[in-house]
Order: sequence, then structure tokens, then C-alpha cells
Amino acid sequence: MEKRDTYKICRFDVRSYECGPDGRIRPEALCDYMQEAASLNAADLGFSKTDFEPLNISWVMTRLRMVLSERPRWGESLEVLTFPRGLRRLLAWRDFVLTGSGGSVIARASSEWAAINLSTRKAVPIPPRVTECSNTVREPVLGESPFSKFSYPVDPAEEFAAQYRVRKADIDLNGHVNNVRYIEWMLESVPLELDGMCFPEELEVVFRSETMLGETVYARSAKAPGAPGTFVHSVAGEDGTEHITGRTVWRMPAGK
Repeated sequence: MEKRDTYKICRFDVRSYECGPDGRIRPEALCDYMQEAASLNAADLGFSKTDFEPLNISWVMTRLRMVLSERPRWGESLEVLTFPRGLRRLLAWRDFVLTGSGGSVIARASSEWAAINLSTRKAVPIPPRVTECSNTVREPVLGESPFSKFSYPVDPAEEFAAQYRVRKADIDLNGHVNNVRYIEWMLESVPLELDGMCFPEELEVVFRSETMLGETVYARSAKAPGAPGTFVHSVAGEDGTEHITGRTVWRMPAGK
């Protein structure tokens, strides 16, 4: 089989409204950049949401893991390299490498995607066009098996929570809550002691079910037993339906 390098590089300038009080970009803004780069690469390769519209299907992210070593400041530029790296019948994988203005790698990420029928909201087989464009040159950036197993504890010793009502601004092109909004909610529910003092150097999310306009969700975070600086997360509906589970590892400030 002929080797193919089906990557794309997108350049972004960090804007003031994407930064926190420390003047550095928020992790969820980096996730927005990756989502945009993925959409543009898919469009180049002929399997974007627009290309899928005649089939009445669209992409949804099912998993994401990002390892972050540095956050650029307001006004800095960065590059997002992305490529599709393989698939099986119902799932496709895409990787990312984020590079700062100095040329150093600031983050690596792997993602997992499914195609859904927009009428039934059920997963369908990945169209053959995607198979033809799988990258056969680049190695997986976080290894062949980048995702871990974790779950939210049934009865956590200590829990931090926040409540949200889904707004129009939270809804994406697929008519449900955008995946990055879940990450925002998840990070908002961590203890205030972390706010502005450190950042998640590792972030992993499993997207389990859709959330629609007007629904109320509950974001919960709990410290992972025996793992300092690690939290597990859940965002669920009023009926208890779990929309996501997550895991974060926080870089603690010196002396903590």
C-alpha cells in the first residue's frame, strides 16, 4: 500500500478572551483549536460534515485525551498539526500536535470519533472515503492505546459540584451541546483552591450521550484516591444520565 501523509497544519493567534487571569490560554480554547483543525483537515480530504450531509450523517467525538506541558500567552501564535491515523468499522482516530511560537511542542492529543445518523442519532459504519485517507506515515502521538479506564466514584469522600442550564450558545452544528462546553463545565467544578494556581497537564474525556437545549446538567468533581493532583469528573442530566466522564491531572504550584 502506498504511504500517505494526510496531515494539515493550522495557525492560531491567542486572543485575550481565550485567556485566564494569568494571561495564558485556557485548556478548553486549545480544544476549540483542535476541533477547528480537524474540521478543516476533514474538508480537505473529502469527509467533512458538509461532505456527509447527503448521507444524513455527521461526526461526533467519543473520546479525547490531551497531554499539555505549556500554555501560550495572549498574543502568541501556535500551530496545530492534525491527521487521521486509522479506524475500525464504527470508530475513527485522529491525533494532534500543538507547537508554540518558539518551535517547542506544547501539547499532544488523541481523539476518537463516530459517525451518527442525524435522524436516529445512532452510530453508523464509517464511510469508505475515510479509510482511503488514513495516515500511513505518522506514528500515534500518544501511542497505539492512548486512552485509560476510569469511572466516577459511587460515593466520593469529598465532592465539588456546579449546575448549568444549556444555552443556545452551547449548541453546535449537530444540534446538541458542543464537546468543548462539557470540558468547560468539567473544569469549572474543580475546587477553587486550584483556580489560577495550576493547570491540567493531562485531560481525558469520554463522551457518552447527547445534551440538548434547555436541559439542566450537573458537573461533579472528586479527588482520585491515592493520586495527588488527580481528579475524576462527571457531567450528568437531571435524570442521572451520564453525558461525560473525565479525568484531569493538575500541575501543582511549587510547595504544594
